[in-house]
Amino acid sequence: MSSPIPKGTKFLVRPTLDTKFHIDYLWWERAERDLHVYLRSHLCAEHKEIFSEMDGNALVDNVDLQTGEVSKVPAIQNILISHCAQQSDYITPRTSMVNAVFRLFLSNSNTPLTARELAERIGKQPNMVLRTFSSPRVYKGIRPYTED
Repeated sequence: MSSPIPKGTKFLVRPTLDTKFHIDYLWWERAERDLHVYLRSHLCAEHKEIFSEMDGNALVDNVDLQTGEVSKVPAIQNILISHCAQQSDYITPRTSMVNAVFRLFLSNSNTPLTARELAERIGKQPNMVLRTFSSPRVYKGIRPYTED
């Protein structure tokens, strides 16, 4: 007779086209990467100039419009979400797939999306999106979404 599986044990599951993905911000810390430097590269021209002389680590209140929850986020991230990511030319056909997906998550407040949904919104093939973000390499913190 086998012993029961301990509660809370996580299993690695191969992602499918219906697996949801998101930006795992903790990955940036664990990988010892500078998220603020990468976020600066996604600012619109107007805000690149403004943030060139500002502290990108300054925190501001952010209100989740769906839940009303208030959290502290870096000012640069707040500007990206509220302004830059809302511009019509934020994602173009010439934007690399990794940057396009990252920007898409910025524009939707990091709401998890499936590979099918991501592909539809950035104009790529779903299988290409799935292969890229389910590979052993993690691109810019974009990983399968798991509820903890």
